[in-house]
Amino acid sequence: MIGYLLHKYVSAFERRYDYDASYLHELADISPRDFYRFAKVQLTFQSKRHAPRDALQAAAIGGALVEDCGPCVQIASDRAVEAGMSGETIKALLSGQPTDADAQLGFDYARALLNASENLDALRETVEARWGKRGLIALSFMAMAARNFPVIKRALGHAKACQRVRVGGAEVAVSETLKAA
Repeated sequence: MIGYLLHKYVSAFERRYDYDASYLHELADISPRDFYRFAKVQLTFQSKRHAPRDALQAAAIGGALVEDCGPCVQIASDRAVEAGMSGETIKALLSGQPTDADAQLGFDYARALLNASENLDALRETVEARWGKRGLIALSFMAMAARNFPVIKRALGHAKACQRVRVGGAEVAVSETLKAA
């Protein structure tokens, strides 16, 4: 019964985002307990407070982009639109163009955090000065959670090649300088 419910949940996720989540079906088959743990971590890390919406959503996009430049970035972008983030802001982030200051800071911080970039300390200080330690943690959690999907997908052998991301019905080419290593 638990397996049925997990597969139903994953199928709804697939329909909602037009996404192949066969790796999540596989995880549910391998271990419903581990699937639950994975889902719980994802839900726990989804912060809605302590930093502006666009900064949080941009951190999720940036976090996904560190590990993936296709389907997981697409979902992060779709979820950002659902949360109310402007499609133009998302397009600017993905194409490497400057955009809204909050979104840009969340995006840049997430990428620097997950890549252990040289500019991490400066970005951390900027985030903390603007939104405090709780904002810093919220952005960090969003970046960490976003990278979990591509990691488990790769672990189970379901990773896909890079693809263009669609935002507002238009394809956006991810800037080569931003693509996953």
